[in-house]
Amino acid sequence: MTAIRSFIALPSSSELKKAIQEIQTRLIEERAEVKWDTPDKFHITLKFLGDVDPEKLSALAESLATVTSAATAFQLVYTAVGAFPDLVHPRVIWAGARANDALTSLQGQVELTCDRFGFPKETRTFHPHITLGRVKGTTNLAHLTAKVKSITFEPIETGCWEVLLIKSDLRPTGSVYTTLKSFPLKA
Repeated sequence: MTAIRSFIALPSSSELKKAIQEIQTRLIEERAEVKWDTPDKFHITLKFLGDVDPEKLSALAESLATVTSAATAFQLVYTAVGAFPDLVHPRVIWAGARANDALTSLQGQVELTCDRFGFPKETRTFHPHITLGRVKGTTNLAHLTAKVKSITFEPIETGCWEVLLIKSDLRPTGSVYTTLKSFPLKA
């Protein structure tokens, strides 16, 4: 069987996608060498799985259903734009949300569940964010980082009602996401 490249994520509402896209548009104006994500890809990754055997993915999905059925829906507030690893050497441009207890608990439970299935634990601290784009070169990079530093916006609040298991197909034109399974959170 062919392995499935996949990850676990929180989806973004259409209202959030629209608001984040408006911020992204302001950054695109700087004409930096960035591969910008399209709004249909806006999400918060809870756990990147990589290439997974379909049977293992199916078993993991069953365990995730148990975890998510015990978790309650919550609100997230997006408050900032930034870059990983930092604005001096940016590789990823993001819109970030404030972590809260509900999100931290959910992400921790997802991480523990994945660990039980042999997925390596993430060593980096979890920072809830939506990837806006990936830096590909240095053209106009100083202009972009200056713009990132200067952007302010009213906090964007959104509800988190489900967790998704997503398949990522790599293609020459970029990755294509397909939702394999949706796990609702308790209302």
